Amino acid sequence: YSHTHVEITRVNGTMINQNNVAADFAVKTLGFKTFALIHDTTDYGRAHAKWFSEFVEKAGGKILSTQGTAKDQKDYAAELTRAKAEKPEVVWYGGLTPDGVRVRVQMEKLGVRAQFQGTSGIKSDTYNETAGAAADGTLAFVEGAPTEKLPGGRRFLDAYAKGGFKEPSEAYGPFAYVAANLVIDAIEAVGPERAKVASRLKRTKNPNTIIGPVEFDEHGQNTVALISKYVSQDGKWVLWEDSEYASGKRQLPGLKFKKM
Repeated sequence: YSHTHVEITRVNGTMINQNNVAADFAVKTLGFKTFALIHDTTDYGRAHAKWFSEFVEKAGGKILSTQGTAKDQKDYAAELTRAKAEKPEVVWYGGLTPDGVRVRVQMEKLGVRAQFQGTSGIKSDTYNETAGAAADGTLAFVEGAPTEKLPGGRRFLDAYAKGGFKEPSEAYGPFAYVAANLVIDAIEAVGPERAKVASRLKRTKNPNTIIGPVEFDEHGQNTVALISKYVSQDGKWVLWEDSEYASGKRQLPGLKFKKM
């Protein structure tokens, strides 16, 4: 993240933004205070655990333990037995779907009564299909948002459809569109000289893009990066704001356990 490449700018969020939102939501919004962390030992898993830990503690939560595991590990009995003894309010997993499923299912078998929360790596249809009923109430956080939920999302989708493109725009299509337009605007403002364009981009302050405000910090990262909160509901990932958990019709597993 803290690179010195002056020509790099990025409109979409990073795992840092993701974990900041995830930690604040768990601690400040949902009221969870204690966490047991399990993560795979890839760069992905370790980095997510690092940032999530920092943001949980900054928000006022407590990390009871952090356990690294092998990618594609099949048996999590040792890690979950330790977590069960610690009685965390949340078991958090940093890794990808196959391992996330195993952790969640084995939590049920071992009687680990805690909320399950994961990184963007578990947010897939396969997670819901494989974990079955155990998936319900799982939390996951992802950079970006469904295109139709973006400030200018509907306008973008209509224009894309009129363009007659054969390929779908995909989740990052609107972000690519914004990035390209920022470059075009910079070239029109200062000319096609590379250094001037890079300098102009770094000074971007544009509140009117289709993804919302864009303003870059000293590393070229958008400081108002968009992160979405998801919960598994009836076998599908649903935006938290649209879920029955948010409306109060359902209660997250972790909140039920807190009352026991």
